[in-house]
Amino acid sequence: MIVCFLAIALFLAVGGPTFAQAELSPLERTRLASGEIVFAGQANYPPFEFIHPERGEYTGMAIELIRWMATELGFRVQFKPMSFAAAQQAVLDGTADALTGIFDTEDRRERYGFTDAVFTVPASIFTRSERTDIREATDLQGKRVAVQRGDYAIDHFRERGIDVRWIYTGDFPTALHAVARGEADAIVGDEQIVLYYLYDSELTDAIKKVGEPLYVGMDCMAVARGDAVLLSILRKGLAHARSTGTLDRIYAKWLGTSFSDKPPFMDAWALPVFMALALLLVAAVGATAWTFQLNRLVKQKTLEMSTLNAELRRSNENLTAANAQLLRDMEERARMEEDRRRLEARMVKAQNYESLALMAGGVAHDFNNLLTAIIGAVDVAMLSLEPGSDAAGYLKDAVATARQAGELARRMLDFSGRTAVSREPLDLADLVTAASKVLEAASPRRVPLRFDVPAIPVMIRGDAVQIRQIIVNLTVNAAEATADETKPIRVRVAVEEVNAATLALVRAGRELEPGRYAVIEVTDSGSGMDARTLERIFEPFYSTKKNGRGLGLAAMAGIVKGLGGAVAVDSRPGEGSRFSILLPLAPGTAPLPARSRKGHTAPRLSGTLMLIDDEDTVRTTTERLLTSLGLDVVALPGGDEAAAVLRERAVDGVLLDMTMPGMDGLETFRRIKALRPDLPVILSTGYDDSEAANRFPVGALAGVLIKPYDREALAAALETGIPALRGRSTPAS
Repeated sequence: MIVCFLAIALFLAVGGPTFAQAELSPLERTRLASGEIVFAGQANYPPFEFIHPERGEYTGMAIELIRWMATELGFRVQFKPMSFAAAQQAVLDGTADALTGIFDTEDRRERYGFTDAVFTVPASIFTRSERTDIREATDLQGKRVAVQRGDYAIDHFRERGIDVRWIYTGDFPTALHAVARGEADAIVGDEQIVLYYLYDSELTDAIKKVGEPLYVGMDCMAVARGDAVLLSILRKGLAHARSTGTLDRIYAKWLGTSFSDKPPFMDAWALPVFMALALLLVAAVGATAWTFQLNRLVKQKTLEMSTLNAELRRSNENLTAANAQLLRDMEERARMEEDRRRLEARMVKAQNYESLALMAGGVAHDFNNLLTAIIGAVDVAMLSLEPGSDAAGYLKDAVATARQAGELARRMLDFSGRTAVSREPLDLADLVTAASKVLEAASPRRVPLRFDVPAIPVMIRGDAVQIRQIIVNLTVNAAEATADETKPIRVRVAVEEVNAATLALVRAGRELEPGRYAVIEVTDSGSGMDARTLERIFEPFYSTKKNGRGLGLAAMAGIVKGLGGAVAVDSRPGEGSRFSILLPLAPGTAPLPARSRKGHTAPRLSGTLMLIDDEDTVRTTTERLLTSLGLDVVALPGGDEAAAVLRERAVDGVLLDMTMPGMDGLETFRRIKALRPDLPVILSTGYDDSEAANRFPVGALAGVLIKPYDREALAAALETGIPALRGRSTPAS
């Protein structure tokens, strides 16, 4: 009788309907049968709700409680982990049925219905360990405070009238790292969560908790206001979890149990006592050998199952670790592949640009040779004409047209970065100040300009005309990009320490090292540029303007490169653009005054000059010009011929072309100096004089003559560089 009674009691305890199921109303049962309940929860809120970093599963105290309720009440559940703010919005817009956890406040009751408190969560202030100025909430007045977006701390500080500068983040770990990096002064957050990430990120020495908790939040499950049926189901499930001790067991599992908080005797020992009494009763009526055999078999199978489960658990852990490593390897490989593609694209672009620049420089060089022959021939022809004759006027017009063609060649050299320019000392501050009126007049739609120019000189070496061209190009482009005509364009000149961050913005020009540079900066408040446009703005013939030719910025980049500088661009869509021209500084000497050629006299020279140039037309025309100046000329096509002549004949000097096939100008120069160390040599080139001269020993050249040149420029170079040729002067033709 006793055994039967115990069996019936066990059946009722294990197999009968639960208290919660018996309490559900028909309407509540219908709701549960209609489909699964979708819970929106936080992805990073340990230990209550979070995605496990190793297993990748959604777990936590709240998740375990809801899964238990689903089993007890007989409904299907789906979890959607996301940010806290997104979870709140998901319930409001109907994409989720309930929130896994949220603090109950008066303000939120206007939007949600809440269960009783599931967990209590104190919230405190955390700051860097070395900070002593933050002890309580009022110390955060005016400071930067990191907080999870949608957190109750925001409402709490507003209710207390404490004005802080919030730094909103998607979750607590992001907010915590903002404090660790010094981007925020403090974080206000829930203690269990912040402490979890403090230990997980090994920041316990860097971050500390200060003061008493600001408040203790009542963490509840919640539904959209008006969903009374679902709210009633959740309340009954929570009450059932409390009554059965399930909620206490979840607390003990995740947060531990204090040794001082021992459970009541019957709660802890009811089942063992019950089983012991049952065994004693069975023994009293005489347990059979069959019963002991059955127990032994059960134990054996249980041990086998335990061993198998342990092996399966280890295999699952190994598989999870292998999958995680494979995922990391795939991500690293994808990142490296993307870096490789990006680097290859940059290399191809740089090679294309360099090829185009080399081609432009070569075309400009050959064009300058032709112009030298044309201008020289016209100069010689004008010597045989009366100055006032019609033919002389026609020839002057031809020379003017040839000089315009020379300007076209100069633009091609600008793009190639090999412009033949003067490198005289220039004060950028004085140059920009002097050009301010012209820049304001040239500004489209009269967009105002604001100049920020230092009172002290900013000295560089360069060509004043080209520097003005750079400033005009940048200010005109900035004015055209500015939609609001009332917003001024800022033009700034300065000497600055340029660091690696600024050099990372360089888009064209030379590769510079960090250091002091002269800076011309033009800033506008226009529409800005996206990354795709920034990659192409210095390409020739690329323009975002309707009628643009796409040559202005390309030529400007070539000029800056020729001056040994670089162009940095900082721009984002909707935020305007800032162009910074970085140029090497020169000693603070005053600029050299330009010499006027008006009334200049072409000197009458005497002596013997060796002319070396591989271009027949240039050599013939230059020979005529030299003869008209009174010189005996030995005209040769290359260095081998020059060496042979110098062994047999004396000359007073050499005019040497830089670019020649076979033996170039530098090698020819070395051969000449080996034979005649004291013989003066003037170099003739269509490129930058400093670029050409830098290939020769310092002081070795008697001068550099830039193509195309006329009779007066040729005579002046010879008179200055080769004193032995000086004679009497006659008026220029």
